[in-house]
Amino acid sequence: MHDVAAAVLDHVGPVEAMRLQKLVYYSQAWHLALVDEPLFTEVIEAWRDGPVTVALWDRHRGQRTVRNWPSGDPDNLALTGAQVISLVCQVYGDLSGDDLSELTHNELPWRIARQGLPDHEPSKARIRDEEMKRFYRRRSLAGRRVADLVSGGLHGPAGTEISAAERRQILADIRSDFRHQTPDHDSGSPQRVASAFTTACDHAQPPRVAARINRERPQRASAPRG
Repeated sequence: MHDVAAAVLDHVGPVEAMRLQKLVYYSQAWHLALVDEPLFTEVIEAWRDGPVTVALWDRHRGQRTVRNWPSGDPDNLALTGAQVISLVCQVYGDLSGDDLSELTHNELPWRIARQGLPDHEPSKARIRDEEMKRFYRRRSLAGRRVADLVSGGLHGPAGTEISAAERRQILADIRSDFRHQTPDHDSGSPQRVASAFTTACDHAQPPRVAARINRERPQRASAPRG
């Protein structure tokens, strides 16, 4: 976890605490989807403001802006992990913490963990690896499906560099989805979970997400637990 946080800060620079939390979450989720194993073992909980890695929160608690992470070293990461974090930061890194919080509220891993609890209620429910893996394997990242991102088995995703024009278009698409689509919902039917490195993976796209982007809300420091 510490190496992941340090790598995120290397990519995006000083960030508000909520934004760091969500970028670490998406790094974990997409690594599970692409590589079939977690980046770190620390628990992620479904708090009011979205997924929170509790051990990370314990370290940055009280900081409005997190500027560095002395406990971590990006050089300790495997190549695959570093590539996934780089891609996640390119795709999500320009969104604010509030935007990312809204996005996670409309995705199944957070909602399933909370089991119907109203969004404003506190929770310490764990977001499970299998739910992240199941959900994000059916999504696209930077306009590319899981099968397209994975190449060469455990050598990891290839071609992760995104041009400035591509990044602008990706962000425009994400924001358009936020404004115009309906939230994801659980159909109630079981979904197959298979390795991203096999042809058994189901790449059908689920309903896309919607969230309210409110640029007027101030950036926040670490919120109270839950």
